[in-house]
Amino acid sequence: MSQSRSRTPVHTADDSSVAPLPAHDIHLPRSSRSSGRKMSNHAPLVWFTSLAIGGAGIIAAAAWHMRTDLPSQAVALAAGAVALGAALIVSTLHLGRKTRAPLVARGVGRSELSREVLLAGATLGASIALLVMHWQGHPVAWLKFAAAATAVLFLLSIGLVYRLGGQRTWHGATVLLPLTTGLVCGEVFLLAIGSAALRGISVAMWAIAADAAVFVVRRWSLARSAFPLTEQGTDANRFLKLSDARPFLFNVLPSLFLIWHAAGFALLAVAMGLVLDRWAFYALADQHTTEAEIARVEDVIERGSRFG
Repeated sequence: MSQSRSRTPVHTADDSSVAPLPAHDIHLPRSSRSSGRKMSNHAPLVWFTSLAIGGAGIIAAAAWHMRTDLPSQAVALAAGAVALGAALIVSTLHLGRKTRAPLVARGVGRSELSREVLLAGATLGASIALLVMHWQGHPVAWLKFAAAATAVLFLLSIGLVYRLGGQRTWHGATVLLPLTTGLVCGEVFLLAIGSAALRGISVAMWAIAADAAVFVVRRWSLARSAFPLTEQGTDANRFLKLSDARPFLFNVLPSLFLIWHAAGFALLAVAMGLVLDRWAFYALADQHTTEAEIARVEDVIERGSRFG
């Protein structure tokens, strides 16, 4: 998570600078051959963001609902802290120059990545402090709010890190998905380990509905600015179709399981949907980078010279 290394390859310029080419003229052997290698490079980010989003979402939900007579919420808070701590450890696998990691604090106020790191630490610290106070029998109201608020801000910061002008797959509603995804994880986790009260189920349902709405907006925006340099059956469209399975795993199945009072199965579906969402997120982004688009153009030129 240091600033010495970007999370993705070099990004393209604004869409207007790339002239669209006829879809039937495109062939993508180079990107197809390299897609597996690229995703293996992004594996630490997939696991980091999955653990971070899930952990922070659990912390936010547990802190917000926390009561002294409900120990299951303290268990959820501990689980969220462990997941977030594990995420921070995993994130070091993607560092460029690990010795420069402490310098991240210098970018606070100027760098979204620095804000993300700062908020991750604040969320983890607030959750641990709240746990200690709870175990001592003296939970503090303002500390509950602080833990929930820092977790929400951290989830927002994850999306804002990826708000880049040249990356079409990271525009618009995409920046809100880590927040809505995390809140769904938190509410469903609480139901899975505690009593599935009617109010708790209704809160989870509202969170799932909000997340589904954000995903639909994001999917619609991607369809509007579809990949002009690709054809059906290429990597980009395959990954886009794969991401369409996310609402079924993350929204539809959990809702049905909660209605059937099977919160454990709902949690399993949510976990699978979360990992799929993160994997598709980076896979789609890899199809809209300078390297990928140059490869497409080179293939068009090569085919033109071969048949012209």
